[in-house]
Amino acid sequence: MKVKEIMTKDMVVAYPNTTLEAASSMMRNYDIGFLPVEKEDDFVGVITDRDIVIRALALGKNSKDEVEPYMTNYIISISSEASIEEALELMSEERVKRLLVEEDKKIIGLLSLSDILNVVEEPFVLEYVTKIFKPVEEIIITNEIDVPQAEVDEFEL
Repeated sequence: MKVKEIMTKDMVVAYPNTTLEAASSMMRNYDIGFLPVEKEDDFVGVITDRDIVIRALALGKNSKDEVEPYMTNYIISISSEASIEEALELMSEERVKRLLVEEDKKIIGLLSLSDILNVVEEPFVLEYVTKIFKPVEEIIITNEIDVPQAEVDEFEL
């Protein structure tokens, strides 16, 4: 099975000048936790619900601030022709639950771990899920605050 067969084609996007409040509202309204950030027909980053909480609100920032200072500029993408196993491998290497999907050097969709889990029932998927959620043993420093990664001892799907 290829990525293009199960990816989400109709992405909800934010822009660098979208406010944190507006991004949060979009996430609530569409029941998502991730928005690609688009600028002049190009994707320049992503903002997650976690970014909003940890990088902004937990530090007392204003919900009227724009998302640009708080978004992640590092975009992880995969070809629409890649296999689901290749996508899972990339997710586990990068420890992310979502990938932007590209075709002809243009972002055309989004693939989430949930998309995969809803469609693929192969045993190998669970091996990758455990890698993606494996606890990080180091402390991540985010905007001058130490944020320990949550530990996951066991989980069941």
